Amino acid sequence: MKEIGESFKEARETIGISKSEVIKDLNITESQLDNLEDGNINAFKDIFFLKDTIKKYSKYLNLDEDDIMDKFNEFMFSFTSRIPINDILEQTREIKLLEKQNEVNKVVSPYTVKRKKKSNVKYIIIYVISVIILIALVILIVKFVTDKQMNTLNYNIVERMS
Repeated sequence: MKEIGESFKEARETIGISKSEVIKDLNITESQLDNLEDGNINAFKDIFFLKDTIKKYSKYLNLDEDDIMDKFNEFMFSFTSRIPINDILEQTREIKLLEKQNEVNKVVSPYTVKRKKKSNVKYIIIYVISVIILIALVILIVKFVTDKQMNTLNYNIVERMS
């Protein structure tokens, strides 16, 4: 990371851009710029912010952005690959344990309660059954009315014939 920081500082000084111009143009603080040019990765808590800042600074100084990002990614890989897997697993367990403890000790209010989504299946089944019953009723009513009309018609025909 020092190599990347030195290339930034050297390019900035070669072009003749002051720190204040960089700070203003990239919208970063002076300490962020100093840490970036010193290669101090530990000063940045957010790796995504650091990566984005490196990209922007590379473009700003007209450096080969892909080359700089490759160097950064190689550095990050070598930096993180030195951490033993057991340490990573232990840290993960600790984080999960803390999350569980936070769930138990969590203060609950109506505004922070996670509400479970209600299943719409019950409502769909009730709706379908209601529609089926309604259709059956309509069919029975139509059949009743047509049967009554047929009986009335048959009665009139039988009466006329007699």
